[in-house]
Amino acid sequence: MFYPAHINLQDRKCLVVGGGTVAERKVVAMLVSGGDVTVISPDATELVAFLARIGTIRWHKRQLKTGDTLGYFLVCAATDFTDINTTVYTEASEKHKIRLVNVVDVIPQCTFAAASVVTDGELMLSISTSGKSPATSRRIREHFEEILNATSLYTLGYEDGKPVPIENQGLPYPVYLLLENRTCVVLCEQKTPEVERRISLLNRCGASVVQMAPDKMKPHHLENAFLVVADKPAVVNTSCGSEAAFIREYLDEPSAGTHFTPDLVIDGNLIISVSTRNCKDIDKAKRLHKKLANPFENNGYGAFIEFLGTRRSEILKALPTPKKRADFFERLINTVEDSVSGLQTPPTTCCLGLTNPECSAECLFNWVRHGKLERANALTSKLLDKADEGC
Repeated sequence: MFYPAHINLQDRKCLVVGGGTVAERKVVAMLVSGGDVTVISPDATELVAFLARIGTIRWHKRQLKTGDTLGYFLVCAATDFTDINTTVYTEASEKHKIRLVNVVDVIPQCTFAAASVVTDGELMLSISTSGKSPATSRRIREHFEEILNATSLYTLGYEDGKPVPIENQGLPYPVYLLLENRTCVVLCEQKTPEVERRISLLNRCGASVVQMAPDKMKPHHLENAFLVVADKPAVVNTSCGSEAAFIREYLDEPSAGTHFTPDLVIDGNLIISVSTRNCKDIDKAKRLHKKLANPFENNGYGAFIEFLGTRRSEILKALPTPKKRADFFERLINTVEDSVSGLQTPPTTCCLGLTNPECSAECLFNWVRHGKLERANALTSKLLDKADEGC
C-alpha cells in the first residue's frame, strides 16, 4: 500500500522533464498548489508554451543536461524516452538525495505516485489504487466529479480549446509515497492515538519505522531518513535545520511541514484522501470523510483492485501500447454478462457499485466481491484473448 500525503508546494521548486500532455497535467497540478515550476524539454504543448510566455513557469527549451535536477524539492520525469527518465531518477534521487521523485508509469523509479484528484476549490479528494488499477481510480474520480459538482485538475488550463492562465488555488499537492523499506522517524513526546495511527499506517506501507522521544534524538538518526513525523518544528530544526532533505509532518502545526496526512477512507489498496484548502475547514472535510466511509470501506473495492492487480502484468505483456491497455481495462470493468446471449455491450455500463451499492448485475466487480473468482478469471481471459487477436 502507498502512503497518502498532501504536500505543501507553496513556492517550492518543482522540475518537470518533458513537455507533452502528461507533463502538462503535472505542471497544472503543481501550479494549482503554488509550486515554482520549471520545465525542461525541446518541445511543449500549447498550454505549457503559453504558461512560459506569460511568465507563470520557466521553460528551458532543450534536452536535459547533467546537474539539471540539483536544488529542486520535487522532480517529475514525463518523457517518452526511457534513458532520459532513468537519468532523471538516478541523478535526482540517488545523487542529489531529492526525496520526491516520480517517473511517470515506472513505479520502481518513483518515490511517490501521482493521485487522481477532484476539487471544488475548497475540498480536495484524491484517489489511489496503489498502481494496481488506474481505470478504477478514474471511474471513482468521475463519480465524485458528478456527485460533488466538482472538477478534475485535468480540465484546467483551457477554455474553448484555447490556453488560459492557471491560478494558485492554495490547494495541497496530493501524492502517494512509496515507503517500502524506507526509513521513517517518529519523534513524539507522547504516544497519542494520532501518533499510533501514523505508526500503524507507516508499518502498513512497509516503512522501516524508528520511534524515539525527541530528547533521545541525535542528528545521525535523521541522516538517512526519508520522512519524519514530529510534534512541532523545533524538535527537528534544532538538530538538523529547516532545509534538511527529508520530508516532514508536524502534528501540532500541519501548515509548517512539507506535508500532512489527510483524512482517509481505506479498503485494501483503495485509498481515498479528503482534505481542504490550506488545512482549513477541517469539519467540512471530516463530514465528507464520514459520508464516504460507509459506501467505500469493506464493500469489495479492495478485493476488486487486488484482483485486477494480479492480472495486470499479464495484460500489460499481451497488449503492446498504453492505449490498447487502457481500452482493455475499460472494457473489462464495464462489461456486463447476459446469462442468455453471453458477452455483449450493455445499454449502460457496470456501475462498480458507485450509483447502486446493492447492484446485483452479472459483472466482474460483483463476481470478485462475492468470491466468484473462477467466473471473473474466465471473463478476463476471454476478453484478453479477443483483444490479443486484434493486436
